[in-house]
Amino acid sequence: MADAGMLKQINLQKIRNAFLAGEPFSKTELAEKTGLSFPTVGKIVDEMVRTRQLQIVGTRNSSGGRCSRIYQYNADFRNAIAMILEGQNLDWFILDSLGMTKNQGRIEIDGDLLGTLTGLLLQARRQEPSLCCFCLGIAANTNGETVQQSFEYPQLKGMNLLKELECASGLKGSLGNDMWISAEGCWQRCRMNDHTTLISFYLGSCGFGSSFVVGGKTIKGAHQVAGEIELLPWIREAGLNANQWPDTLPETILRCILTYAIITDPDFIQLYTHPFFVDHFDEIQAQLNACFAGVQPPALLLSDDFRADYEIGLSCRAMRLMNPQEVSA
Repeated sequence: MADAGMLKQINLQKIRNAFLAGEPFSKTELAEKTGLSFPTVGKIVDEMVRTRQLQIVGTRNSSGGRCSRIYQYNADFRNAIAMILEGQNLDWFILDSLGMTKNQGRIEIDGDLLGTLTGLLLQARRQEPSLCCFCLGIAANTNGETVQQSFEYPQLKGMNLLKELECASGLKGSLGNDMWISAEGCWQRCRMNDHTTLISFYLGSCGFGSSFVVGGKTIKGAHQVAGEIELLPWIREAGLNANQWPDTLPETILRCILTYAIITDPDFIQLYTHPFFVDHFDEIQAQLNACFAGVQPPALLLSDDFRADYEIGLSCRAMRLMNPQEVSA
């Protein structure tokens, strides 16, 4: 049985979720939408107004003759900055409390990578007083805090990058591998259910990558290296990347895709659009059909949405960080 504190949080989340769609409500309308009692709604809404989560945006006539106040979520209650580090480019965008992009830009990294990241966070804090957190996606193997391996950024190997950035900026943060984040974003974009499994493969400037998602969460493994195909010596030695690919499908790449498929038996296998995958899509499909002879093979998808999925995944992480756990009276 939930105690009073837990029940308060459950009720608060119901009210917050109603407002996060961006629609304004009176207390009466909110009680009808959430199924909570009017006194419960009134107490929580008053607290949210005091803490600036909600703002009064007008009044509305009620059947009783009195005007009801109309409340709306304060989009600038909290802000977050999401960052994508790939190659020598650092892309960033500022999100408001409703998940809408307020501002965005790109920085070309010249020299001090850590200094560039820190400088961007400090500048964002000065320009956005409500900034409370950051999310960083990076083309490297991480455990959520430390960069364990990076062929693109060897200077970061072994560094607790999350701690460095949190200490330098004073912001709460989240750090993740680009494939983890984009696959989680794909799961959200496609509105997959909690039992859906998805494998994604991507060929980018930093090489060949993959990710495995169940119920919207990435499977990272005991040592946080699940899906890091580039750690396989024969894959790394092939030097396959977004700017260089052979005319024929390498046996090593095909075997990786088929092995993943047979071991995990997913609902979907997604190949992010690249000339290499486009040219060999039918061949990969035929090999999958052969492996799953007699049963329905995983649905093979070809998607142009890697960047969109990446940004959706980062935005979801940012929204979780911005979402306060409690409202102080």
